[in-house]
Amino acid sequence: MKSLKTFLLLSVVISLLIHFINFMALGFDQDFLWSWKNPLINFIYAGCIGVANILFFSYLNTHLSWEKTPKKMLFVGVFGSVILSTVAFFVARVTHFVVVENYSFSQFLEIEFFGNYIFAMLIAFIVTLCFHLFYFWKALQESKLKNQQIIAEQNTAKFEALKSQLDPHFLFNSLNVLTSLIEEDQEKATQFTTSLSQVYRYVLEQRNKDLVKVKEEIDFIQVYAKLLLMRFEDAFELELSNAINQELFIPPLALQLLIENAIKHNKISVQQPLKVSIEQENDYLIVKNTLQLKSHFTSENTGIGLSNIKSRYANFTNLPIQIIDKNNCFQVSLPLIKVANE
Repeated sequence: MKSLKTFLLLSVVISLLIHFINFMALGFDQDFLWSWKNPLINFIYAGCIGVANILFFSYLNTHLSWEKTPKKMLFVGVFGSVILSTVAFFVARVTHFVVVENYSFSQFLEIEFFGNYIFAMLIAFIVTLCFHLFYFWKALQESKLKNQQIIAEQNTAKFEALKSQLDPHFLFNSLNVLTSLIEEDQEKATQFTTSLSQVYRYVLEQRNKDLVKVKEEIDFIQVYAKLLLMRFEDAFELELSNAINQELFIPPLALQLLIENAIKHNKISVQQPLKVSIEQENDYLIVKNTLQLKSHFTSENTGIGLSNIKSRYANFTNLPIQIIDKNNCFQVSLPLIKVANE
């Protein structure tokens, strides 16, 4: 509506400007200058064609997109505008001759012929084609820029993901556990060392991947859980459902990050064991853990690392990551992604 008001005001100014130019071309004819008819006729043509196109483009922008369907937008916009401008030109001529010049409609039809519209159609075609080609080029540049931004965000997200995985506390605690095991049980120490090397090997192997099969993540989590079981013994429990479609995909190390966050934020003891379960519900992988927050944490700040997972997911699916915090249980639902040609 604001654009419409602005255009109508601009049409008045242009009509008066054209009238003044014609006034000078006619040798400053005073009778012509003060005639209301000519600027009104100019306004009728400009107003009819302009208003019709503004309404058409407003409708077009709500149903099509330069970003998603640029070719269709270009085709429909140009030819639609030409057709609509021709109809608006006809309405303007009817108003001009029937209303302003007091012709009857039958008299108007007698003087009307197709040649009157060729010039108007040609002008409409050239103007709208240039207009749409400009926006087509602009949308193409914005699309390229957006793709570059997505690539940059993906690289940043992967870098942040790698930094956030297996943080120094995990390594420090693992080395402490290993030191104790070497003194107490060398066989367990060997098993612990093997599992720890497998965990870090997996991190290095997946660092350049955007998605991995659920099977790979489940296999990794089972190795990762061995370390946690040796570290916490009966204070940690992991339950993995057998009814998980392991051929679907998720971002690498997403499950590990959720388990690591659960360990960071919750009390863990034999009296209060941390229980983690992983199962599938519809198109989501559900990760649950018992909620027994440490005194310096609240349920509002248990989402550390989730923003990283969300940013990686945003590149592959519109499905949201769902977070539920109730009944002493913290639950994160990760969308399972289908990859074509797999």
